[in-house]
Amino acid sequence: MALLLNFLMAMFVTMLLIPPLIRNAQRWQFVDMPGDRKVHTQAVPRIGGIAIVVGALVPIVIWLPVAREVVAFLIGALIILGFGLWDDRANLDYRLKFFGQAVAVAVVIGYGHVMANTLPLFGDGSAPLFLTVPLTVLFLLGVTNAINLSDGLDGLAGGTAMLSIGAVAVLAFVTENATVIFIALAAVGSILGFLRFNTHPARIFMGDGGSQFLGFAAGVLAIMVTQHPTAPLSPALPLMLLGWPLLDTASVMVQRIRAGRSPFSPDKNHLHHKLLDLGFHHSEAVLVAYIVQSGFVLLAYYLRFESDLTVIVTFLGTGIAVLTAIHFPLTLGWRRAEHEQSSSLGDPIFFGVSLPRLTRWLAAASGRAAALSLALITAVVGVVGTAVPDTAALGIFVLVVVLFVLLVQRGSDELSWFERTALYLLGALVVFALQTGFNIFDQHKQAFDLYFVLLALAVIVGFRWSVQRRFEMTPLDFLVIFAAFAIPALPGAFLSQVQYGEFIAKLIVVFYAIELVLHESGLKPLQIRIFSSVAFSAFAMQGVLQP
Repeated sequence: MALLLNFLMAMFVTMLLIPPLIRNAQRWQFVDMPGDRKVHTQAVPRIGGIAIVVGALVPIVIWLPVAREVVAFLIGALIILGFGLWDDRANLDYRLKFFGQAVAVAVVIGYGHVMANTLPLFGDGSAPLFLTVPLTVLFLLGVTNAINLSDGLDGLAGGTAMLSIGAVAVLAFVTENATVIFIALAAVGSILGFLRFNTHPARIFMGDGGSQFLGFAAGVLAIMVTQHPTAPLSPALPLMLLGWPLLDTASVMVQRIRAGRSPFSPDKNHLHHKLLDLGFHHSEAVLVAYIVQSGFVLLAYYLRFESDLTVIVTFLGTGIAVLTAIHFPLTLGWRRAEHEQSSSLGDPIFFGVSLPRLTRWLAAASGRAAALSLALITAVVGVVGTAVPDTAALGIFVLVVVLFVLLVQRGSDELSWFERTALYLLGALVVFALQTGFNIFDQHKQAFDLYFVLLALAVIVGFRWSVQRRFEMTPLDFLVIFAAFAIPALPGAFLSQVQYGEFIAKLIVVFYAIELVLHESGLKPLQIRIFSSVAFSAFAMQGVLQP
């Protein structure tokens, strides 16, 4: 439960901070203007790094025991954020940026003793310091800048970093590295909260403060999980874990050097630019990057105990195949055919016949069905369920804030960001209660499983025929669905005891159902506020009254 609360708090804090950051970005001069090398065509706030870093660090500070490596990571992250924000506002010289990154790296190596003591192809023994220190510095600086340089499309850097750090969390589960699990899940939670606002078209950018932090965190965690004394993992695995950003950086630097330019000079030769040149739309290019990175992290898991040479050869072979698949069509002048997107009201649904009224009715009916079913399942859990551990205080806190917002905005026609976030938190508590209330809900497990199947069907109908077009599949949806299906499918029983896979799958269905209810059910904000207040009251009372 502590890991779940860690993940949810990181996501919650990040989502909490983003709206005020967006409002104040212009006044604080953190705005990314359009340019020749930019894909976006209008000014966008680039201050999201603050939300990502604070969201990730808050649960670490609150719950993780004090240790040298943890303190070093926290200090290094704040240094990275500070220099990154400075760069976002003043466009620092690259040498000054490297200096800030080097200071952060020096802290995690010198004070935290986070170092690559075992090097690929050097055997099982520790390598000499004159090799390990400079190679660790080079690796951490390289990864920090690789993810920073890959931040060229909405959601690209955040999504690929989320896949990398999520894979680190899975490897940490395998090797029982509690510290890395906790930090990695906090980082994943903050990224997921940020991507809710960064998926194309982005309302906010993470800026250098965010992208450098993600690279720094991914690099440090990759070393911590592969270099742990009790982890028989290949030290070459970070190549796989960080496949897409490393491949992108290596590719673009080789092109710059061949052209006689500095490897750090800006241009539009990144892999995501190549995908756009091939005719992929913005979201499609990001999705391709996600798919490639997903392949890399899956290979990292399956090759975790293999020899260093096997990992390196597989990485190089996969990388060459990806680069060939992207560059070869460009040399031949190929370009993907453009397709016009049809309106939802004109979409054919039966034998090519457009039925606008039926599509509107289907979307509204699915929204009302989702609202009714979520209310019923919440009532069942609230009345006959057992207390969810450690959530009494959380329920009381959220209840108090929801009641305060209800009092202040009782006449408002729009839910606040806090009220929306509280609904997602409520959905997570309901799913967790169903998964842990074995004595009550296991007796009717088939019925509850059927409920989630029917709820998923309602969500699919809402996605397909929503008049507002709020439910088109995005790269963020791919990330969530990939996690739901890939994690339970991994061999081994390290997740089966607590049914994480089933929990994630049901959580996804509930989250999408809440989104459907908010936009298609026709419920008024006051009705939703009253329901959430009653529901959190029930959870709070369960925690107080039951031992």
